[in-house]
Amino acid sequence: MINLLLIVNELKYTCGVTNHILHLAGGLTASGRVKLWIITGGGNGVARFANMDIGIITDERFLHSNRSFSGHISAINFLVKFVRENKIDILHSHYHYGAAIARRVSKLAKRITIQTNHGIIPEVGRLKHFNADKYVVINEHIRNYILHKKIAAEKDIYFIRCGIPVESTIPVKNVNNIKVIAASRFVEGKGIDTYIKAVGILVNKEKMDVSFSLAGEGPLEDELKTINETLGAGVTFAGRVIDMYSLLRQSHIVVFPGVSGSEGFPAIITEAGATGCLLISSRFEGGENILIDGSNCLMYPPGDVDKLAEILGNSIKNYASLKSIAENLHTLVKKEFGLQTMTDKHLLMYGECLAR
Repeated sequence: MINLLLIVNELKYTCGVTNHILHLAGGLTASGRVKLWIITGGGNGVARFANMDIGIITDERFLHSNRSFSGHISAINFLVKFVRENKIDILHSHYHYGAAIARRVSKLAKRITIQTNHGIIPEVGRLKHFNADKYVVINEHIRNYILHKKIAAEKDIYFIRCGIPVESTIPVKNVNNIKVIAASRFVEGKGIDTYIKAVGILVNKEKMDVSFSLAGEGPLEDELKTINETLGAGVTFAGRVIDMYSLLRQSHIVVFPGVSGSEGFPAIITEAGATGCLLISSRFEGGENILIDGSNCLMYPPGDVDKLAEILGNSIKNYASLKSIAENLHTLVKKEFGLQTMTDKHLLMYGECLAR
């Protein structure tokens, strides 16, 4: 039995990293080979793990936004004691502040550290952004970054995509009532304003009788609602969505409008594929290894409102004839992002780390 500790900044409802932790935790505990704990700084999604056989500790000292020198030292002292008392074998962090704490603890308690990188953040701040014995990368561009920067040797990098549940067959969708959706945290870099502005063009110029919605929450919500009202876009704000799959099964088109250069691989993209939605995505860095314009998605330059509006309008008018594009994404996601594959690769990694 492997005693494993996952360290996470926050557990939320609207968060790709939390979704990944939820799926990973479920797969690992179901294997019967892992006893699992999670330490998190907080978040509104802790209750999502309530029915799992997992020890969850919420401690604000592990919250990145609360970081301080004294808090950092206190978190290290707490974690050393926790690791020793619970005989933790591996500390697996999912953000760089947690990785820094875990790395220091590993020196004191002689444990193995692993860090999953869900994106590439700008090189600012005092703490190293990569700080572990081994690294999990979820996309090719993160692996290439680590190798190019000589952060780690190839033997210390594990390439494991974020697995998700995938529908065995694409849900049947009523093509007479097209539903378009975007889903994201309302923060900088997600490009949600681009989506709303593009919808505004369609609604005001082409008078399309289509429902447009936006799922999520975050600090930019008031600003986004103002844009929506000013343009008369009519986008419905769905708020926090607990069961995204139910919403996507009823949706036809998913828009990912990201403009950040530090994305890992957005969960909403694989969820769109898993539920048979037609994906319209910006050409974000890292997407090129999976997404092929015109084959499994439709793409546009990040932040280009007019181009997004054009593609979105054409997709709505010709939705039935674009069915094969959605089918291709579904096939790819089922092959590359399976839950069992993700779980098996993690178990293999943990076993290899402990064998050394």
